[in-house]
Amino acid sequence: MFAFSCNKELENKIDIGKPGEPVIIDGKSYKVAYIVVDGAVGSVVGTQATDFNNMPYLGKLTENGLFSWNSITQDNAQDITFYADLLTGVNVAKHKVSSNDLASANLSQYPLLFDRLKSSLGLRTSVISNNEDVASLAQNSTIDNKKITSSDQETLEAAKAELALENTGFTLLTFNETDVVGKAEGYGPNSAPYVASLKNIDNKIKDVMETIQKRPNYNTEKWLLVVASNRGGEYVIDPNLDDNSLYSVPKRNNFILYYNNQFQYKIIQKMDLSDPTYDGSAIRYTGSATTATLAANKADKFNLGSTATDGEYTIQLRIKVHALGVNNPAIISKMSHTGNSVNGWSFIYNGALGWRFKIFGTQAIDPNPFVLEQWYTLTAKVYNDKGVRKARVYTNGVFVAESTITNAQGTSTEPLKLGYSTAFGTNGSHSITDVRIFNTALPDDYIATNYCSTAIYNDSPYWKNLLGYWPAIDGSGEVIKDASPNKNDFELTGTVAWNSFSERSGSLCPTTPQNLEILTIRSVDVPLMVYNWFGVKGIEKFNLDSKFWSPSFSEN
Repeated sequence: MFAFSCNKELENKIDIGKPGEPVIIDGKSYKVAYIVVDGAVGSVVGTQATDFNNMPYLGKLTENGLFSWNSITQDNAQDITFYADLLTGVNVAKHKVSSNDLASANLSQYPLLFDRLKSSLGLRTSVISNNEDVASLAQNSTIDNKKITSSDQETLEAAKAELALENTGFTLLTFNETDVVGKAEGYGPNSAPYVASLKNIDNKIKDVMETIQKRPNYNTEKWLLVVASNRGGEYVIDPNLDDNSLYSVPKRNNFILYYNNQFQYKIIQKMDLSDPTYDGSAIRYTGSATTATLAANKADKFNLGSTATDGEYTIQLRIKVHALGVNNPAIISKMSHTGNSVNGWSFIYNGALGWRFKIFGTQAIDPNPFVLEQWYTLTAKVYNDKGVRKARVYTNGVFVAESTITNAQGTSTEPLKLGYSTAFGTNGSHSITDVRIFNTALPDDYIATNYCSTAIYNDSPYWKNLLGYWPAIDGSGEVIKDASPNKNDFELTGTVAWNSFSERSGSLCPTTPQNLEILTIRSVDVPLMVYNWFGVKGIEKFNLDSKFWSPSFSEN
């Protein structure tokens, strides 16, 4: 739930044919049609497509779609900036397209999508649009078929001709009827002309897709259809729907849908701010099957020392126990063996009775048993009390136990391990998220008040004290990202399986993110999906602001 670049490759891309079906795939088999609807308010489109059946074809596409109706665009004043976001994969701070004067634009470092595809793959590209901003952006591009039209109907006919070509590759087409009607007659669900324009757009989307499906080789081609709006439009929303957040700014409410006939239905919902859930996808650790490791040469800062001069620390994480295992499995560890009196520290189970914070051979214990399948926040604090070094443990913000740890050596040369470590105990199973390590002893009242928060941001009074912060809910990849300024990522080894969750609990008070827009598919996310679809190499070097959203694939 932070703003970060996530340039990830689409792992499932290649083998998405029906089981047992011989699929002949080469570089020319992958194709993309990218439709942008100007001025289409995402929530209105979603309602018309799925509730009122006024856009039945778009509604049908969602059955094999990954989509968001409540996407939030950047707060851009110029329409050309919205398009630059959609076509570069970065925000205005990078592409610098803030007006139709492109003299200061940074499109050489952050090329437009069709330019990058042309240079990387030599792919046939086409841009068909009656939008002046698109024409301006593409004026210096080398595009195989660049056609600036005078109407949506002309755009449709030109697009159909392009999409019928055997060697068509990437096609961008835009429709602006909805925006024209919105400006003249008003945007939103209460403007009958606006709603009627959406139905017209639906028919055009259907016409485009039927053209694609009539291609002679369609059954052996891999088509990605992207349908998006550049932005919404201004109107007064129903007060009952106004949650006073960015979700209630209709001009910034666009939508994005990815369709492929092998995708399963997957909607990315907006966050319910009135009764939010804790959402994400976390690693489920079971025994030694999976381990997250921060190498020893990066883990020195997480040594706790042994004397009052070695400083104070707080370690906190969220855990859901699936199975207790045998004896005392490890939860997090910087020890060679958590069952012995060796240098370092760890959180371990206390048999069937709670958990322990261990430093060398000393420990502070919470003997209260875990309830399975319930989230807990475990906190340990190392602090100095008039020259005496002590450790305290808290469960769900409640102080439980204290131990004197003077001269107990909390420094080791071991890596920092999460989820599993060598221990006097095996086969524990747990999900671990929201790991925070501070170089200060947090006050008891702060721990009691904030233990249930599911995120910490740079406006926290203790943000600068973070040595490491791993939300661990990214949902994909071979690393667990450190969201603190230190950027020390855990490397995952073994069986890496991310499991989605969305939960409410008395021990959770989900924290509204600073950037709501990153919780749904954004304009800048589209280029990353397209690059992955075409198998473009070296995406990580593009320095995109994109976040990867993984589609679900069907088996038939």
